[in-house]
Amino acid sequence: MNSLLSVVPRAWLSGAFVFLCGAPLAAQVTADNWSPGAGWNLVWADEFTGNAVNTTNWTYDLGAGGWGNNELETYTTANATVQDGELRITAQKNADGSYTSARLKTQDRLSWTYGKFAARMRLPLGQGMWPAFWMLGTNITTVGWPKCGEIDVMEMIGGGEDRDDSVYGTIHWDSGGHAATGSSRIELVDPEIFHDDYHVFEVEWTPAVIIWRIDGVETARTSIDRTAQPDREEFHRPFFLVLNLAVGGNWPGAPDASTVFPQVLAVDWVRAYASEATASAPAFIAQPKAATATAGDSVSFSVTVSGQPEPTLQWQRDGVSIAGATSATLSLSNVIAVDAGNYRVIATNSAGTTTSDAAALTVTTPTPPPSPAPTSSGGGGGGGAPSAYFAIAIAVLAWLRGRCDQRRTARES
Repeated sequence: MNSLLSVVPRAWLSGAFVFLCGAPLAAQVTADNWSPGAGWNLVWADEFTGNAVNTTNWTYDLGAGGWGNNELETYTTANATVQDGELRITAQKNADGSYTSARLKTQDRLSWTYGKFAARMRLPLGQGMWPAFWMLGTNITTVGWPKCGEIDVMEMIGGGEDRDDSVYGTIHWDSGGHAATGSSRIELVDPEIFHDDYHVFEVEWTPAVIIWRIDGVETARTSIDRTAQPDREEFHRPFFLVLNLAVGGNWPGAPDASTVFPQVLAVDWVRAYASEATASAPAFIAQPKAATATAGDSVSFSVTVSGQPEPTLQWQRDGVSIAGATSATLSLSNVIAVDAGNYRVIATNSAGTTTSDAAALTVTTPTPPPSPAPTSSGGGGGGGAPSAYFAIAIAVLAWLRGRCDQRRTARES
């Protein structure tokens, strides 16, 4: 799902891909008979077995503003509920003609580099409905879109023939400007539509290729090999998951009189898998080093870490996580005494968790400059300038001496 710009036309000419035209899709895939295939280990899942959204896994995008696509909905937390073992994202038309829906994401909760990601879902239908299961690079907050990269596992635009029965899989990245490639329209056999039943939408993401499947049937693939596609570096970094149901927007257009509300994107489960062939626990190649800084100075700690999938990082000071400190380098500016302590970083991926050595930061206080030496004005013992009181005392004594001399002279005369 294009996150910031208008959705480009779905004619993918900017990279190598394969679309398996006419491939049959399984009639039904349940939670019991779908399999990720050999060589994949489950590393995370949300089966939605509780009675509320698990905020350990998910956070929300909230508000309106079009979301870069001139969408019509306002995203709220109330439009995402957990009922009967599934997540329900509900698009609602309100009495005043406005729309509400929900957009959930694992940003700042969970992220992965490579793996297999799948969700079993039943899609809504109708003009203006735009459900999506997709991924964004975790560095979107620093580099923006599309340089962060985007992987659309599944998007559908509702509205009748060739829409309610069709989905798309796409990747977006920066190649001197926005670039995209992926599948052409993937259509069910008439008269089926995606609202009729649940289907499993998945993407297999390796260092070499991204493959889309529906109900276990491959529908498209594209290369992200660093040698063959050097401009696709975005797809070798951590991504987080997004689930949402948009209303309107540039691609589907607005709802019309035929659209029935409410509409629901029903999610039975979401799962993430790591490949047995590539998984390796994090290991620190370079550890952070101790540092001493004067108050007001800047200081940095850096690490180099290996692991497959690429580990996520979290810096700590004295065992407490530092908000937003998730890159290989931690920079501190204008340090003060309370910044002193032991700094370490925790590296985590699907194969394990590793903690770095502690690096001590010592913060010293600047030594104040010495007081300026008194300036000599000449005279006075020892070369020092006499104080004002001493000068006054000398003047008084001289005056008294003068008076005494006058009286002595008067008596003698």
